[in-house]
Amino acid sequence: MLPSEEANKQRELLASYSLEVQKQVGILTRKMLILGFPAKFTKLIEGPIVRTFYFSPLGDGKFASVLSKSDELAGTLSVESVRVERQLGEIAIAVPREDRQLIEFDKCLHTMLTSNETKEMQLPLLLGQSTDGRYLYADLAAQPHLLIAGTTGAGKSIFTAQVICSLALFRSPEELELILVDTKNLDLVMFRGLEHVKYVLSEIEDIRAMLVMLLQEVRLRNQEMSGVARNIREWNSLSSRKMQYKILIMDELADVLDQDEAVLRPLKKSERPPAILDLLQQVAQISRAAGVHLILATQRPSVDILPGRIKTNFPARVSFKLPTQADSRVILDENGAESLLGAGDYLYKIAGSDTVKRAHSAFVSTVDIATILAQNEMIRRQYANA
Repeated sequence: MLPSEEANKQRELLASYSLEVQKQVGILTRKMLILGFPAKFTKLIEGPIVRTFYFSPLGDGKFASVLSKSDELAGTLSVESVRVERQLGEIAIAVPREDRQLIEFDKCLHTMLTSNETKEMQLPLLLGQSTDGRYLYADLAAQPHLLIAGTTGAGKSIFTAQVICSLALFRSPEELELILVDTKNLDLVMFRGLEHVKYVLSEIEDIRAMLVMLLQEVRLRNQEMSGVARNIREWNSLSSRKMQYKILIMDELADVLDQDEAVLRPLKKSERPPAILDLLQQVAQISRAAGVHLILATQRPSVDILPGRIKTNFPARVSFKLPTQADSRVILDENGAESLLGAGDYLYKIAGSDTVKRAHSAFVSTVDIATILAQNEMIRRQYANA
């Protein structure tokens, strides 16, 4: 029981929120008490997709008694799922909003293009919005490679489109080349008309040849920069002969590797060309300074598709909803992706941090993509001169 003064403060705090929020606070407080974790409500952070309720423990309740009970808490609230985390001595419970908001792509882009945060980035990626509604960005050059996972319909392809559009609006075709790999000829082929896109590859031998070519170019660039500059950014600031950033984006890694295995299997070992997975590993290991980056997406984040030797070189990870906890652990090294809401809701970690955070991707329509394709140069110049 709270002392009377504390109880009054709690009532005043709750009175500042809607009846729906007050009801959910009451349900969560009672359920946690049943679970052996008496707690008081301290604050609410309202986001576009979820509300995050914060509770401070009372007495000697053990955090583990709540952290492992997300399914029970979701059932008590009659919602699809909740995410429960320990944050600075409190329990944070993220609950889906009934009135889920649409995260608008054009607003995200406008904010990104006018933000001081992105001005110093070499390869800015639009990530969408955080659970509290802040716009999120990351510099691919600092990552330096990105893995994306998510089941069909979870938002993986739309997120990839969001990334391509943001990169193209920040860097001119002279500064940036995009190499797209789409063996299913469905999603990435939509960007074929973008000035930055030099190749759209769908055949396994073309993909292999491209990776061999990228590996050779990385080695040549590293050799050329040796003793002159430590990375492409320094080189471009010193030399009149600029190097172009190159990003290879692969829509479905699992399909590429399955097809590659089918090609290599009948051949004798002595006759086999280098496997695509081996080439990806080699490029990822040595390409950061040279300005060559990889973004790989897959529906199946199994250990066969994403072995440790690949994951080591991809510290940046994004995971949309996945079928099982095992899938989540492969991509994020922890559970959680199996309980996401779908439709753009995702978990991510970036280089330099082992903390997994939650965010929401913007919705990118085919009309948005068509606008970027048709007006890319005009939009980029408009914001560059602003």
